[in-house]
Amino acid sequence: MRRALSNTIILFGLVWTAQAQAGIVDRCMKYAPLVIREARYHIGMNAPAHLFLGQIEQESRCNERATAFDGGMGLGQFMPETAKELHERYKVLQEFPFNPYDPRWNIRALILYDRECYNSVSCRGWYFAFRAYNGGASLLNKEIARAGSCDVEKVEAHCKRKVIRLKNGSLLDLCVVNIEYPYRIFEKSEKYKRRLEVR
Repeated sequence: MRRALSNTIILFGLVWTAQAQAGIVDRCMKYAPLVIREARYHIGMNAPAHLFLGQIEQESRCNERATAFDGGMGLGQFMPETAKELHERYKVLQEFPFNPYDPRWNIRALILYDRECYNSVSCRGWYFAFRAYNGGASLLNKEIARAGSCDVEKVEAHCKRKVIRLKNGSLLDLCVVNIEYPYRIFEKSEKYKRRLEVR
């Protein structure tokens, strides 16, 4: 009896998780036309829109009203100072009123900042661009210089970042967070790649 109840609870949990995940994907896909348009315009016709959708899911679970514990805002979770700097730097962002919770502003800012990160890192590729987005291009360039290589494993081995204590007392290793960030995006982006291929 106890085993049957345990199996039922596990099955219910799996069904609930699958339904929740489907809800997130549906929520993210409503932004797909905007992501595709902005990516093609600012990066090029072959821009990987599925990666940006995966990034938006990773950042905010596609909740345009999301505010993180550290102050990150909107779909791309821009910190207040970064958002202001980007708005001042890019005239095309000024086509919208400054509002990081506006999906139009936030998606355009995310794609512009991803492009900036891609071009600011001494190694090319979206892996490096996403790490720069998450933790800064200058820190990543120092790690690349220490590694003396663009080999991903070598660069990861030279990561040196803070370990911070959260309010709940647990420790957060910023190297682990930064290294895992692009892999999480790549994993999440696969379902969007399939959905966009079908369209």
